[in-house]
Amino acid sequence: MSDFIEKIRDSIQELIAPGDRVLVAVSGGVDSLALLYLLEQFSKEIGYELFVAHLNHLARGVESDEDARFVEIEAGKLSLPVFVEQVDVRLEKKHLKTSFQESARILRYQFLEKTLSSINGDKIAVGHTADDQIETVLMNLLRGAGLKGLSGMPKKRGRVIRPLLGCNRNELEFFLKNQDMSYRKDSSNSENKYLRNKIRHDLIPYLRTFNNDISKNLLSLAEIVRDEDDWISGETRDLYAQLVRTSNEERELSFKIPDFQKQHQAMKRRVIREALYQLSGSLRGITALHIRQILDLFARARVGSRLKLPGNVRVFCDYEAVNFSLADELEENRVGSSEIDQNLIRLKVPGVTSLSKGGVQLHAGILEPPVAFPESMDEKQAYLDFDKTGDFIQARFFQPGDHFVPLGMSGNKKLKSYFSDQKIPRAKRSFIPILTNGKDDIIWVYGERISDRFRITEKTKKVLFIEGKGP
Repeated sequence: MSDFIEKIRDSIQELIAPGDRVLVAVSGGVDSLALLYLLEQFSKEIGYELFVAHLNHLARGVESDEDARFVEIEAGKLSLPVFVEQVDVRLEKKHLKTSFQESARILRYQFLEKTLSSINGDKIAVGHTADDQIETVLMNLLRGAGLKGLSGMPKKRGRVIRPLLGCNRNELEFFLKNQDMSYRKDSSNSENKYLRNKIRHDLIPYLRTFNNDISKNLLSLAEIVRDEDDWISGETRDLYAQLVRTSNEERELSFKIPDFQKQHQAMKRRVIREALYQLSGSLRGITALHIRQILDLFARARVGSRLKLPGNVRVFCDYEAVNFSLADELEENRVGSSEIDQNLIRLKVPGVTSLSKGGVQLHAGILEPPVAFPESMDEKQAYLDFDKTGDFIQARFFQPGDHFVPLGMSGNKKLKSYFSDQKIPRAKRSFIPILTNGKDDIIWVYGERISDRFRITEKTKKVLFIEGKGP
């Protein structure tokens, strides 16, 4: 057995267990075709099943169709089940709002995961090689990545395995040549409009003029960094668990600024990345600049400052905390004079009125003095002068320009300023019901304060009592 074949056998045994059902992603190129035949060579010895998958990106017309047909033929030669689908990446790219290559990658892995589930499979084998690893490390370096990026691709992540990471492309070409097998060539690999191709064709040859062993050194760097990153990642997860606060089924995360600022700068960066990953499930598109911007948000602690990040993540500074949330949650929370807020809901007086937004039920009734007030007032209860409010009571939500006279004050105060003074988080403000009379004068900010203008006095003849049930 040659050194090359023995190296492959050891890698396969490390990644695949007897009884595994393995889906092999085959494009038809040298790497994936060699992977397919090398896996097939040891399948009976180790005892695993193989299945073949190919996604036609419809990117190169007839050439793409020929690739798909080639893969079907090769799978047929090995009597292996094959799954072929097609997707118009250029069309889907508009919905994914990312580059062509990134869109293709996303769609390809969606297809592979779906197919793996359909066969009740265990692993997805992809043909990434040492050459791909070197290119990935350099790409991440140019993008300003940290240790995670410089560690390159792992041999195994989730259900995806990379048995050929210890091989270079020349070894695979030599293997196929000895087997007298042809393979497909992707014409787009020669185009320098993609960063990876520029690195492959221009940067790496240029770096070799300084050090002919640059590829070996970069692979060694990736291995060292990966080991150190694994250890630091464990420490980061422990610290993250201590600092993070979650809400709304973990779609919102927050950190107390004082606690966060006590940490070492290196751990701050790592905790931020952990938060972004936990929230959106990916760090794609996140750069060193984004991390610096978030660190600056913690350092300056200006209430109301916010950032928009890739992955639909939003970060904003609140009172003594920095909050992370997904965009759809924030967009709901930031509704101001939107269509929802303009829909006034009239209260049944007396009666029960439900507010779908905020999940509150308002129970209203008329009381005759004297009223027996509780020793401690519930913040969700309001006692108002019915002659002043009238029976036309409406519920709505915050609108720009809202103002009222808080109980105990003599002058108007902007509701926005009141919220700020009370340190009510921005994310909650648009969910607080506002009760008004027929003139749209605020009579009660639910759960907070009634208006002094509508308080009861010794002259009050009828009391409007409103009690909220729910959040």
